[in-house]
Amino acid sequence: MNDKTKGNVLVVLQFALVAAILLMASDEVNVPWIYVGGVLFIAPGIIILFFSIKQLGGSLTANPVPRDGGKLIETGLYKYVRHPIYTGLLLATLGSCVQSMAVVKFFFWFLLLALLIYKARFEEKLLAAKYSTYTDYMKRTGRFVPRLK
Repeated sequence: MNDKTKGNVLVVLQFALVAAILLMASDEVNVPWIYVGGVLFIAPGIIILFFSIKQLGGSLTANPVPRDGGKLIETGLYKYVRHPIYTGLLLATLGSCVQSMAVVKFFFWFLLLALLIYKARFEEKLLAAKYSTYTDYMKRTGRFVPRLK
């Protein structure tokens, strides 16, 4: 399987897991602090997603294979985290899990986390091959959360 096809498979799996988490029926938990707890993950997740997508501009692609003519972005959120889109997605979907407190949603969230770790490693291998400065960038920044100095 070539890199582009592998990337497409990973993207389809990613969207399927996100859809399962967000669309899965579950009993609503009518406890205010649980609802607020979910919002405390969802809101920053959506904000991170929005700004991460905006900062990538023309280099944005769902497929982990870097675009021809794309640029390595190391500013904005990308100054601190290599994959802020994945971070935002994980936060927002975790908030959905928290709000429902459905064990099955948490199971799908852990599958999403495992998939995004795998996808990020695959993407990083391709980015390191394309951009000579990517290895140094990896040393300075965390994958999904900022590095503590």
